[in-house]
Amino acid sequence: MVGAHVAYRDLAGFGRRYVDESPDELKADVMYQIAALEGMARSVGAQVRYVKPHGALYNRIVRDESQAAAVVEAIRAVDASLAILTQPGAVVGRLAAQAGLRVFHEAFADRAYNADGTLVSRRLPDAVIADPAEVAARVLRMVREHEVVAIDGTVVPLNADSVCVHGDSPSAVAMARAVRARLESEGVAIRAFAGDAAASAARD
Repeated sequence: MVGAHVAYRDLAGFGRRYVDESPDELKADVMYQIAALEGMARSVGAQVRYVKPHGALYNRIVRDESQAAAVVEAIRAVDASLAILTQPGAVVGRLAAQAGLRVFHEAFADRAYNADGTLVSRRLPDAVIADPAEVAARVLRMVREHEVVAIDGTVVPLNADSVCVHGDSPSAVAMARAVRARLESEGVAIRAFAGDAAASAARD
């Protein structure tokens, strides 16, 4: 399943650094990225099904109304049939739902959480989890118990439709395999999220 992983114009930083764009500039950038990927997908007989903001943009629109609104407007302007994938409780999810877009929520297999349900900054120690067995156990708890243990030990409720494993982590393939094996061994069905809101595991 193809998704548009839109981000700030930050090639050197892989989209993980904040860029001070106006809402109009951000809307134009996101429209361009979605439209470009849709064109490439059509050229090989594929179809873009959803949009997932990335990096600094993803974290910013959890709380920033104006930037979140710009992303929602960009999606609607290019293709209102696209779903959006975001964090539970994010402002962008609320605005997208109000605009009539399908909204799916995701959990992060290999990222530490704060007690408020946001992600621990990558600048801080232990923000990224690399051990495949630990990651698999966390995902099973997310799926079965709908919760995750935050970095301070707080148990945080977490209802998600998709699980993200970051593809640029050195152990990404091992983690993805461990997650699949653990879920399947526990009888959890894994399927694409864009067609329905059932729990799924998706590689990012």
